[in-house]
Amino acid sequence: MTNTMVGGTQTITAGNLRNTGVRTLPAGNARRTGVRTLPAARTRSRRASRNMILTMVALMAAVFVLVGLSAYAASIQHANNVLTQENAYLQAEIDSLNSQIVEQTKVTRVEEVATKEYGMVYPTSDNCIVINENEESSTSLAASIRSEAYN
Repeated sequence: MTNTMVGGTQTITAGNLRNTGVRTLPAGNARRTGVRTLPAARTRSRRASRNMILTMVALMAAVFVLVGLSAYAASIQHANNVLTQENAYLQAEIDSLNSQIVEQTKVTRVEEVATKEYGMVYPTSDNCIVINENEESSTSLAASIRSEAYN
């Protein structure tokens, strides 16, 4: 009987037939080699469907990740907008306080508070002591103030 080999290798040594995992078909059945490819087609089909399922799962996971990241970005943007509004409010308050400081430190306002609230008055010629550099400095400033105060 003649054997036809379908894929693989066969070695014949000293009357022993050694097959490397490939089955052999009888010679008259050489056309039935398509039977061997049917399981391979199923295997390819199964692999293709498994790959398709894995691809779909990966795509769905990617979509979920993208949706999560966009939601996170939206929450960060909202927090940023709130902080921007708070900064604008605080800057307006700072500007208002700065204008109040400028208004309260004007010379006319200081004079008004000094005269009305603290009773201060402008000095007259009687309240002034003239210090002349040309005079002899026999008396010190303290002595001249003391003499003016007690006279």
